Amino acid sequence: MSQYPIKAVALSSLHRVFPEVDPSGAEKLSFSCLKNEPLSFQMAFKFTDESNPAVSMPFNLKIESDLPISLYSEGAVPVLQCPEPNLDDKYRSGLFYDMLLPKTVNPKITEGGNPWSAVYFDGDNIQLHAVRDSWKAVWLTVNENEKTVTPGKHIIKLQLTSRSSNATVGECEITVDVIDAKLPKQQLIYTNWFHCDCLCDTYGVEMFSERFWDIFRNFATAAAKNGMNMILTPCFTPPLDTPIGGERMTAQLVGVQVVDGRYKFDFTLLKRFIDESKKCGIKYFEHSHFFTQWGAKNAPKVMATVNGKYKRIFGWETKASGKKYAEFLRQYIPELLKFLKELKIDKKFLFHVSDEPSPRMKEDYLKATNIVRDLLDGYIRGDALSHYEFYEEDIVQTPIVSTGSIHNFFGICKNLWAYYTGGQCKDGMSNRKLNCSPERNRMLGVQMYAYNIKGFLHWGYNFYYDLLSYGLFDPKIEPCHYNGANPATAFMVYPATNGDCIQSIRQKVFYDGLNDMRALKALEKLIGRKETLKFIEKHYGEVDFHTHAESEEKFIEFREELNQKIKSNCDE
Repeated sequence: MSQYPIKAVALSSLHRVFPEVDPSGAEKLSFSCLKNEPLSFQMAFKFTDESNPAVSMPFNLKIESDLPISLYSEGAVPVLQCPEPNLDDKYRSGLFYDMLLPKTVNPKITEGGNPWSAVYFDGDNIQLHAVRDSWKAVWLTVNENEKTVTPGKHIIKLQLTSRSSNATVGECEITVDVIDAKLPKQQLIYTNWFHCDCLCDTYGVEMFSERFWDIFRNFATAAAKNGMNMILTPCFTPPLDTPIGGERMTAQLVGVQVVDGRYKFDFTLLKRFIDESKKCGIKYFEHSHFFTQWGAKNAPKVMATVNGKYKRIFGWETKASGKKYAEFLRQYIPELLKFLKELKIDKKFLFHVSDEPSPRMKEDYLKATNIVRDLLDGYIRGDALSHYEFYEEDIVQTPIVSTGSIHNFFGICKNLWAYYTGGQCKDGMSNRKLNCSPERNRMLGVQMYAYNIKGFLHWGYNFYYDLLSYGLFDPKIEPCHYNGANPATAFMVYPATNGDCIQSIRQKVFYDGLNDMRALKALEKLIGRKETLKFIEKHYGEVDFHTHAESEEKFIEFREELNQKIKSNCDE
């Protein structure tokens, strides 16, 4: 029994806290990281004083440390159904902590009166509540902005003080060993598809209005803070998740004017998008697909000014291989590349033909590819796919391969990217859905290092529509809304009512996986790739994309030993 009325338990970032489950057996009080690496951990808490008739206890959290610490309160979302492919994790429906709600660090404690007693509160009037019936938690990230901190052991003291008496009502102490070594820069190109129309519909703002840009910056900054360095750029409205014959809200950055059968292009708005993205930390850009999804049979929606009237000039009625659209692309792409060269970012653009081509669509996809192939020679051209023949026959230059099919490309493709959706989660595969364990989410970094993956793509950063973009939903209330029973497969972040972006636990854990990849790169510089792979095999055998992380404890042991191996080789 705790000596304090509030029981506080320090936990790793890989422990999944549930309101009804006592986490005490998983307590972890010491961690290590490299000196420019973010490190996250949690503190779960519950009001346990049986002698007190109250049902809750308000408190302030005081943090004492010489390390920079960001503090978030964990918010729970309801999961009503867990699909069968994830039953090996033994998660069930219930409340899942995932939202990271910002809280002030090191609050200044002051005293204020009310009619019946003194109340101690911080200057921003922020408080936490421990309750009797449920475990709650806060998330703490050390060095979230990736500065270089002082190596050595650091103590973090967490003190819970009563808001009615200012007395200590709970506490815990954590040790962080900062290794005197640095993570190398992230080499992996990482994109989650950014859906501008979802922001407009969620917040009721006009596309590319000044209010839109305010919201855009919040979401793009949160993405870059967690390792995302490429962004889907809607030069034309992305032809994604759109029913045949239907259309999504126009999101078109390139102005088009038709004059005497020729096209004039205005890149002013595209430059604004690029500039805003760079300010947020984005380095690479992903051009919207030139042809419709799942087969490249049609043109995307393209709006233009014709004789003073703004209207759609291409869409579902336009055959992809038709002469008119081909002429449009062959006028557009050289002008675009000229513009991008002036900005010195033409080699930082990924160009798509059509998403997820299948063998029965190969003929149409090949026709579409041949329209743009020569124009994009020397540039990154790639698509999400699952079939090796598209790469073998030189139809796709940069294969972005489903993790369920990627083994067919091992040892053959030197420029291999990976992707997954909600479907790639069987047999131990990594995924970041809510009902996949955090260690499975994080395991992807080790897998991508082992196979020298150059880039990673996911389709849903902030997709708040149902299947085929029907109906808007609030992921804070309905995280399983997309496709009925896929917990949070369509988004990584949550929309706040004021236009802010709410980060997620899944997002932080995924980024930890990218930093594991960087740490393995750091070890490789010290001992070579061959020996680094032997180190991985010591823990997980010969790794592939079905290698299960096995448990929170085993993965933490792996990363702690990796840190110590880096440290010992730096000392030599």
